[in-house]
Amino acid sequence: MKKSKKYLAALIALCLLCGLWSMGVSASGSELRYGADGKFRILVFTDTHQHNADYPEMNAFLGEAIDYARPDLVVFDGDNVAGSACENAETELAAMAKIINPVAERGVPFAFVYGNHDQEYRPGGQDGRAEMMAMYQSFPGCLAYDALGDGKSVFNLPVYSGADAAKIVSNLWFFDSGQHAPGGYDGYDWVHRDQIDWYTAESVALQAQNGGAKVPSLAFQHIPVPEIYENYTAMPFEIPGLTLTVLGTPRFLLPNFLKFDGVIMERVSPSFYSDGQFDAWAQRGDIVAAVFGHDHANDFITRVRGIDLVGCPSTTFNTDGADVNRGATLLILDEGKPWSYSKQPVTYRALAKLPGSQLRARSDDDRYYQFWALYILEKAVQGVLWPVKALAKLAFTQ
Repeated sequence: MKKSKKYLAALIALCLLCGLWSMGVSASGSELRYGADGKFRILVFTDTHQHNADYPEMNAFLGEAIDYARPDLVVFDGDNVAGSACENAETELAAMAKIINPVAERGVPFAFVYGNHDQEYRPGGQDGRAEMMAMYQSFPGCLAYDALGDGKSVFNLPVYSGADAAKIVSNLWFFDSGQHAPGGYDGYDWVHRDQIDWYTAESVALQAQNGGAKVPSLAFQHIPVPEIYENYTAMPFEIPGLTLTVLGTPRFLLPNFLKFDGVIMERVSPSFYSDGQFDAWAQRGDIVAAVFGHDHANDFITRVRGIDLVGCPSTTFNTDGADVNRGATLLILDEGKPWSYSKQPVTYRALAKLPGSQLRARSDDDRYYQFWALYILEKAVQGVLWPVKALAKLAFTQ
């Protein structure tokens, strides 16, 4: 037992030392840059939920997705490890290695945010994020750092021009959306005032550094912002089982499909409260899109007050509902059009069909067909409403 404890202490110490080195590199010396083709490619894996068990298909998918997408950066968008299934820091580090090694082996830099499940094994609600940050930073290619000094996954990464070494073209924000709502509140946690104030100050400084021009940015965090429910119908009162009260307003649980582009296979589950994060984004005006995980079977873009909210499907083999769209999300930035981006799915099923793939075709999952039946119904509703949407657009754009 004593030997095990000494080993673990040495392991954590090594992680901390590596983390301090990596943080310095991430914050100042390691730069992201647009390629010669004018593109910057970000591959998002979310909800891998890795733990002690081996999921060789998921690890194979991670490698094949990277080979297919050729990203300049990989982002793990939370619930990267299933903390409740990790007995201690040693097993948590081993779980991290299983998802990060396919990235590190290919020499691709990566960043991450925490989800609500990442640190669940710690007893008594102990916050272990600083320890986890050091673990991540012990892997080659980690660009994440602790901007607030309290262990949260809060930082930003500028993306420089491929032609002008000193010019910042785009920026990537990373936020820590926490776990469960603090005492007295229901549901999930949210991004609090310390992170919002940090973002506002850094955004202003980045604008000044950029000659007074705002820097178009993407934001990454695990739990969606509650403002996503602005695209759900507001109700005058609560109806048990049919409404969800978000930011004090009851909303009908069926989304307005006319405002969502993509697939909603399960209820979007944001926090119910806010300290004003989305309002700060809207006021600053530099967020092009915010990218979320958390809801495993969803894959969509919806627009709220000029900001795209992007729901990404999960990569996990460890939870229900993931078979529907299991995969990753490729986001492509264009140096010539920095206020826009494109989004492409990189699904497990599609890669499994490619020549030479080592992935096993998974066409016999019952849940897959159940969810796609729902998807067909959803698209049928959209099909009926499409003429109304087209006429409305025509009327309001004349």
